[in-house]
Amino acid sequence: MNKKLTRGLAAVVSACAIGAGTVVAAAPAQADTPADLALLGGVDCNFGKPGVPWKDAWSMHRWMVVKNVGGTTMPGVTLQEINGPALNIGDLKPGQTSKAIETTWFGCFPTSIAGYTWGANAENLSNNYGFWWNVRKLDQPTNPNSPSGS
Repeated sequence: MNKKLTRGLAAVVSACAIGAGTVVAAAPAQADTPADLALLGGVDCNFGKPGVPWKDAWSMHRWMVVKNVGGTTMPGVTLQEINGPALNIGDLKPGQTSKAIETTWFGCFPTSIAGYTWGANAENLSNNYGFWWNVRKLDQPTNPNSPSGS
C-alpha cells in the first residue's frame, strides 16, 4: 500500500511539474505578437507660405514608408515602389518606421504612388501594399441658361 501511494504521489507531482513547466514556457510566447509590416503613404499638393515667389509656391510631394505594427523585430525588410526604386531597410523594430521613398517637385498635377513591402518572416500580407493618388473626378456644373440644362 505504501509503495502504491508513493508511486501515485510521484506521478501526480510529475504531472503537475510538467503542466507548470508548459504554462511557464508558453507565457512568453503568447505575450509576443509576431512582426507585422504596414505600408503607409500619400500624395500631397502644397502651396507655399505667403511671401514665397510664385515660381516656388506650388509643390507636389509623393511618399511611402513601411512601419512595423507588430510586437517583434522583422528582419530583411524591403520597400518597393512599383516602377520605381527599392529601398533595403534591414531590420525593423516594433513601432519603428522606415526611411521614405519620396519625390517632391514644382507644380501640382495629377499623380500617384504605389508599392509594396516584405520581410524575411511570414506575416499578414493584407496591409503590405498600397496605392495613393490625388486625382478626383469633378463633374462640370450645369448651366442654367442652356436649353438642355447642361
